[in-house]
Amino acid sequence: MPFLDEPKDGHPVGATTFAVRVSPSKVIGNARLNNEPALHLEEVAFTAYYPAGPATRRKGMPWLLRPLNESLRGFVHFGRVSSWLIWPLIYCFGAFIKVPVYTDAPLLRPPKLETKQTQWPLVLFSHGLGGSRTAYSQICTRLAASGKVVLALEHRDGTGHVCIPRSQDETGRLVPHPKRYIRENDISWEPDDSPKDQAQPLSLRTEQLAFRTQEIYIAYKAFAKLANSGNNGHSLENIDGAPVDWESWGPGYVNCTSDVTLAGHSFGGCTVLSILSTEPPPGHPRVPVTKALVLDPWLEPLPTPGPSPYSSATLANAIESVNSASASASTLHHDSHDSDNRDVAHAMPSVHHQKGEFEQARSHPRILVINSERFTLWKDHFSRLQDVIKEWEPRGESILTIIRAEHQSFSDFPVLPLLRNKTSRMIMQLIANLSISFLDGSIEHTVETLETREMEAKVIGTKPDGSPKRQLIGDAGDVIIH
Repeated sequence: MPFLDEPKDGHPVGATTFAVRVSPSKVIGNARLNNEPALHLEEVAFTAYYPAGPATRRKGMPWLLRPLNESLRGFVHFGRVSSWLIWPLIYCFGAFIKVPVYTDAPLLRPPKLETKQTQWPLVLFSHGLGGSRTAYSQICTRLAASGKVVLALEHRDGTGHVCIPRSQDETGRLVPHPKRYIRENDISWEPDDSPKDQAQPLSLRTEQLAFRTQEIYIAYKAFAKLANSGNNGHSLENIDGAPVDWESWGPGYVNCTSDVTLAGHSFGGCTVLSILSTEPPPGHPRVPVTKALVLDPWLEPLPTPGPSPYSSATLANAIESVNSASASASTLHHDSHDSDNRDVAHAMPSVHHQKGEFEQARSHPRILVINSERFTLWKDHFSRLQDVIKEWEPRGESILTIIRAEHQSFSDFPVLPLLRNKTSRMIMQLIANLSISFLDGSIEHTVETLETREMEAKVIGTKPDGSPKRQLIGDAGDVIIH
């Protein structure tokens, strides 16, 4: 059975795919697909990767979404290629690829519980275009092996190659319906949309950002309730129907209140920056993000000028409101008719009023950007990236470029069995090492151990449009600090 590479160090890794119903369902934006709302939010799903306790099932989670015929249709549609070309890859190769995790294993209990530092930190991961909740399993499993709980979102906004949301029919039964990748020219707009709105560049991506934001806040709130309250009225279910050891998840084993990281690749990196620069959706507390790991971000869907950090003053007011809501909800905890307030209290980060912790909550999250060579050589885009990141990290040195890394180097695709090589594996391990050291607060030390160099480029040919084709000077895996 072909496995993706296993983390070299750390804990065994488990994986469970959770889902939470959105009731009532929500229509996000005005885009329409086949005369129906294109962005209909009915259910949020994510795969949790985490340090695993003793497992009862064999190691190995399918890398491709099941049923396989839907994965096939999704890749054919996304890649605009013949099914005859993709069919052998799916059924003779992809069907057998496994992620080296223990499916539905219990969460490993942290070694000590006297302080928050002994809880597992939480990471929320957002995938890029064409991605999925398993397409970044290599980085997610490495983060989990290092002692993090990683929630890899399955964005159901038409940016994945395929996903299978479930809708309730008139009898209350959940009915799956596949949803494939959506392009701008696939959609139409409501008749009452103004011409100005319809003419906006990347208007679909803008609405998809709003959809993704809702998904992340809903996933965080639902998971935080489980982690903070244990198996006590949470709304999560295992998407495959298998039993879950709910007691292993808490309360108190995952830190959802003061050590949360937002992470994402490409459009997922764009999603991270969007969340950090905007207020939460109505009815949701702000996620207490302390770090942001932004991998090869695609900035074009974001408004200009910007984005910039969400106002500290506004954030302070939001924290005060959150504490008031949490206190009120706690008072009503025993009122069985006020479940909404109890949900807020359980999912809500409790912000202490000691000066140090309050100031920490007010400050901007730390950001690390890891870029591919191509995205750094994309002059206008990289110049904007530098300006944007200065808003969070004015001291600089928060953008790293890995020489010879490609845009897909952050996903599993270059390191799939039979496709991987020494360079792709080395770059993936480097991305993981940098990511883990950033989350652990030791990025400066890690960078000191690497081959670093100044940014220099040379012309190596001509592009099809006649412009010069450039390449960064250096060896694969060298790092440039910007």
